[in-house]
Amino acid sequence: FFFPSGSDVLTEMTVRRLLPLLTAAVMVVLCATLAVSEAAGVAAGPVVLPAVRQGKPLALIFIQGAEIAADQYIPTLKAIQNASEFALFCAVPSFPGNLADPLQFKSKVAEATTALQAAGLPAGAPVALAGHSLGSAVLQETNTDHVQVLMGGGLLRKFINGTTAYSVKTLTVDGTLDGLYRVTRQAEGYYHLIQRGNVSNVENFPVVIFEGVSHMQFASGALPALVKARDLEPAVSYDQAHQLIAGAVAAFLNVHFGDGSARATLAALVTSTGKLLQPLIAGMQLSNYHHFAPPCNSDYPMPSCPFYPRFPEKQQGNTPQLNCSCGTPFVQQQAQAIMGGLTNLTYRVTDAVHAVTDVHPVHLPHIWQNSSTTVNITTVTEPVYSEFDDLDTGFYEVTASELRVKLKSRQSIWLAAGLKNVNFTDTDVAHSRCKEINNASLTWGLQHASAVALARYNKIGQKLVMGEDIFIGNAGPLWIYDNLHYEVSSDKTHVTVRSPCSHTPVDYILPVAAGYHYCKVLPPSRVLEWIYVDGLRHNGHVQA
Repeated sequence: FFFPSGSDVLTEMTVRRLLPLLTAAVMVVLCATLAVSEAAGVAAGPVVLPAVRQGKPLALIFIQGAEIAADQYIPTLKAIQNASEFALFCAVPSFPGNLADPLQFKSKVAEATTALQAAGLPAGAPVALAGHSLGSAVLQETNTDHVQVLMGGGLLRKFINGTTAYSVKTLTVDGTLDGLYRVTRQAEGYYHLIQRGNVSNVENFPVVIFEGVSHMQFASGALPALVKARDLEPAVSYDQAHQLIAGAVAAFLNVHFGDGSARATLAALVTSTGKLLQPLIAGMQLSNYHHFAPPCNSDYPMPSCPFYPRFPEKQQGNTPQLNCSCGTPFVQQQAQAIMGGLTNLTYRVTDAVHAVTDVHPVHLPHIWQNSSTTVNITTVTEPVYSEFDDLDTGFYEVTASELRVKLKSRQSIWLAAGLKNVNFTDTDVAHSRCKEINNASLTWGLQHASAVALARYNKIGQKLVMGEDIFIGNAGPLWIYDNLHYEVSSDKTHVTVRSPCSHTPVDYILPVAAGYHYCKVLPPSRVLEWIYVDGLRHNGHVQA
């Protein structure tokens, strides 16, 4: 499943064909592992931690992550017990093969509850649940009755975007250096649950992210294979991470089972998380992240968007586009103006999001009104996301790997502004205009990353460098299916990003295709995801 963004090894269509087979293969291996594990009888009884203090009794049953033994959570649970005001009884059920199984979830929780009662938990005492990694995914899909804590994971999109009603009160806890569940995916959850959610979500669906904490630091001990392969080296010690996690969990439990005195503490953690995630959210908004809001379809009325004169075709229907995003801000605010290049010209750009492969209707950029001081331009953008985006695991790239952008050429804009004898070779061929746009995206990301993230990237990150544009012809598919090139240097210190481009003069032999300059644009959101996650993998992967 590990294909680099912009890989030339597999085309989009090849990956699409392989996806069902790959998914089926993973399921077969998982089922076989479970079957072998059960046959071998490797599942032991639950790990039980009796309460360490007097107080109101409360149970916390913890669902393990993939291939992490139940006893590897003991240090984390002890930290939570010490931070909590409750007589907190903790248990970790052991699943066969250390792989949480939804089909055994209820029986394992019941088994753990019985074991806790044998250790002194009074019958009828309230029970909260927690899960790490795979355990968090199993938990939210099977738990309908208990307050829960998700660690190194997050609520699925269907639960946070309103597609599926969800009422189980949930604390999400993670770290910025989680290499298996990306901080960018946590930013998406924060956006929906907190930034755009009900005020009550601060208590009922809080999202708390800690700087420098990794995926494995919700447990301890030996690293599973996938953690070795993909997690990032933490910036805090395991003891520090456990204390941070414990404080958040203790506050959440107090709010829902205690006297509520920790409300301010929980709210402060959520607020600090917002500040931590704000650069990522801003970059995703600038890149028109499709899981914040679906893009409006300009083929239909868009009452909440700026005027968008369709070209070359007309309105396709009367269904109004509501609760959607109006084009790609980075294209509207920077990309077309950089392509234009005249600093004394006002660019009024409206963008629409469409597949650039559309032919009925086709969508093309257009200068629809112009003068010597102002040009009104429409552009077209298609973001390209990971083929595994719909799996919603947080494991693969969350942000778009590229924006396929149809812009008006510099030559066409200069002529529209009244300049004479504009030479197409000078304006659009001899220079790498897409590189200039991508440099602006890189600059934005570097300027908006947090100070801590930027310092880490400058110290150990593989640096992004923008390379010269690649022109191989003006046939549409040549540009469409040639993704951004990510070229790793021989010494592994930097990655050069090069944009395939397509450009035509205003007197092109096909008038309908004249005066265009198409670019593969590196989204600001992807720059930030590189700075925070992927750019750290070579030098900042977890040390066994």
